[in-house]
Amino acid sequence: MSGSPQATLRDIASEAGISESTASRALSGHPGIAEDTRNRIFEIAERLGYRKSRKRTRGSIKHRSLIGVVVTDLQNSFYSQLVSQIHDELEVLGFDTILIIDDTLGFGSGQKLQSLIDTSLDGVIVTTALIGSPAVDFLIEHQIPTVLAIRSNKRGNVDVVESDNHTAGIEAARHLVELGHRRIGFIFGPRETSTSLDRYSGCLEECETAGFTPPKDHIIWGSYSHDAGYSGIVRLMNSPSPPTAVFCANDVVAMGALDACHKLGFSVPEDVSIIGVDDILMASWSMIRLTTIRQSMREIGLLAARRIVMRVKGKGPEGVCHDILPTSIVRRHTTGPPPAGSTP
Repeated sequence: MSGSPQATLRDIASEAGISESTASRALSGHPGIAEDTRNRIFEIAERLGYRKSRKRTRGSIKHRSLIGVVVTDLQNSFYSQLVSQIHDELEVLGFDTILIIDDTLGFGSGQKLQSLIDTSLDGVIVTTALIGSPAVDFLIEHQIPTVLAIRSNKRGNVDVVESDNHTAGIEAARHLVELGHRRIGFIFGPRETSTSLDRYSGCLEECETAGFTPPKDHIIWGSYSHDAGYSGIVRLMNSPSPPTAVFCANDVVAMGALDACHKLGFSVPEDVSIIGVDDILMASWSMIRLTTIRQSMREIGLLAARRIVMRVKGKGPEGVCHDILPTSIVRRHTTGPPPAGSTP
């Protein structure tokens, strides 16, 4: 095949033992490719007689780089607000955005992104990463500039922008403990998400500091959904010793819990207190007035956008960046002292 003008990008990738997307990015001069990899690909391309297509490529002067933003569920207004912040900041920085809906919490092995990576994507912001996500491993392996926003994969091998979820758990539990609660229930998201695990560890630490450990039947792991909050409250309030307060994985879960309390005839906060996380816009509505732990969607979105642009331009630091942003409690009307006469 040597010297043949018919050599293809696939031929180069096959001989180099890399993906076509990596070969294409190296030949296009993308700064995110390691120097030794780039040199090896150019050497193979020259030896095989590879010639790039004469069509206008994404490397042309009119090209605006494209960033994929992976989200799970736009029905949760948290994500729509976050994506809006990311989009607006990328626009200011001269980058376009494409939205990728990940309804499988990990998009398989990453193949779902392969065609986009091969033809258009310059970088990816993932807001849905699971711990040990094969999709994130896929992106890193193929040297695609990647930033995890909201969640971490706990491996320390990729840029992360997230809130201080451990402290968020401490803040939530401390607020309930200070109100007098000792029977606290928890409705968390999936065990495979850093947000759930970190918030749980913070809650547990604060409860143990206060001298008690929540019983296992008061801890529910599920999804970040309204249904999970609804079914969680039904289960908790029908337990032998129901909690007097419940910490929910996020505001959407908390609103499901509030709906269930209304259906079951429990008053909030007179019978049971409810607290969430995020402080989405609906949380402040007068009919809801949810006590919650606020995380800054604006700051997370801005920083994630700036991090991915640095990586795409090859201007980021050599090591990975892990940005942890502060949280704060917002006290509204869904938390109060435990019912009179309730036992610890």
